[in-house]
Amino acid sequence: MTGDPEFRTDLYRGTAPFYDRFRPPYPDALFDDLRARLPVSGNGRLLDLACGTGQIAIPMAPFFREVVAVDQEAESVAYGRTKAGTLATPNITWIDGTAEGVELDGSFELIAVGNAFHRLNRRLVAERIFSWLQPRGGLALLWSATPWHGDQPWQRAIAERIEEWTRRLDASDRVPPGWEEAMAREPHEEILRRAGFAYAGRFDFSVQEAWDAPSLCGFAYSTSILNLAVVGDKRDAFERDIEGCLLGFESTGTVTNTLAYVYDLATKPRLK
Repeated sequence: MTGDPEFRTDLYRGTAPFYDRFRPPYPDALFDDLRARLPVSGNGRLLDLACGTGQIAIPMAPFFREVVAVDQEAESVAYGRTKAGTLATPNITWIDGTAEGVELDGSFELIAVGNAFHRLNRRLVAERIFSWLQPRGGLALLWSATPWHGDQPWQRAIAERIEEWTRRLDASDRVPPGWEEAMAREPHEEILRRAGFAYAGRFDFSVQEAWDAPSLCGFAYSTSILNLAVVGDKRDAFERDIEGCLLGFESTGTVTNTLAYVYDLATKPRLK
């Protein structure tokens, strides 16, 4: 058995405003489905691990008595805290910390991880989550697709441009080699079962999204590979390249795709 690849801890530094603005939100239908399947009581606690700027914590806060949002990137936590204050969402506690090391009190009805479980020490974090959950509580791993991953001609072309810029900017090493193979060898479901969870399944949703050059570039700046810490003074050239590529497929500069969202649900069995 081999360990999970280790991701650098600084990969999302400076991405918070782009992540919040250009990452489409998880669809309401996904959240509705998740709350119904668990089910959520309305008086429980939610833990949002690797919370980013609050893509799960903020929209789910009205359905919980208390929400705890944890992320290792202090800038994201500060951004989320400010946004929650603006939206008058007072029941969220924001914490700078890692999923592997944060100390938490009390138990939770639901623990969610959005687009990040593969970046964590999955065995350790799964065991910690299991210990934090109340009996019959749930763990939800939420995932969303990248706009240029698909079979449409414009998606293939943009994906090629992203790969080219990643090579040009020498950014290929910002993710550990072989991480996808490691996930395939030990799928998330297997990790969760070993930690004691009952795996309930994967649930799929999709939303039609529109994209133009600014939103595609903004999405790129929200990622760990081509954010502004990497693009730097090549930003204008990068944006012109993406815009020119897109205009080659659509004269209006706006394209659409169906963006996939899924979540994996696992529950903590009731104590016998």
